[in-house]
Amino acid sequence: MQKNILTRGGVEFIAVFLGIALSLWVDDYREEKELSNRITEDYENIYHEVKANIGIIETIIGQNIEINANEEKIIKIFNEEMIYVQNDAVELASNIFSLTFFGETSAHRTSVASGRFNSSRNDTLTKQISELYEHYFVRLNTNGTWVDDLFTKGHTIPFYAAINNINNVDSLTIKKYFFSDEFQNNFLFFRFARSIYMNRLDETRDQLYKVKHSLENYLKDPGFNLQVKVDK
Repeated sequence: MQKNILTRGGVEFIAVFLGIALSLWVDDYREEKELSNRITEDYENIYHEVKANIGIIETIIGQNIEINANEEKIIKIFNEEMIYVQNDAVELASNIFSLTFFGETSAHRTSVASGRFNSSRNDTLTKQISELYEHYFVRLNTNGTWVDDLFTKGHTIPFYAAINNINNVDSLTIKKYFFSDEFQNNFLFFRFARSIYMNRLDETRDQLYKVKHSLENYLKDPGFNLQVKVDK
């Protein structure tokens, strides 16, 4: 009789223990699943943010290439490879400006602030995204600020004034300034700074595409229902 009681008590204990263990496992599974879903949502938001940044940076790069073409023509005028024509020179100089890119980072910042981003088990993807936002964007922003600061010194201001009042401008004054050491030195230094910035733009664009493709591969996982079109 006592043996049966002990046996029955042991079975009940095991049943209770298994019930508690199962309940804890279910809770852990739910929490893990919820975290996984939230991380996937974060990656989806970052993916769309990256795509938007790609569109902007491609535009910025294209416009900087146009500015670079204007600069090359000005250098040809400096070197007497092209004839100085005031209207042309004024237009070229007035179309040289600071055109910088400061990427959108809110999706990444939100994920990091929540603590979810660093909870991801996909170390490779996490590293790629972190490099984009914490290295490439930071480095690009630093160089962009430098270029913007140089441009605000105003070495092209006389040409803006000339193009807005071209009929009344003092031609000799404009020509003298165009060929002055002051303008040429500031122009060449600004061109040097912007050439470095364009390298940073190219590097950041490459990393954006790298992250985009990695996110596309992740989001195509059968467990996620987002349909992503891969760019050719």
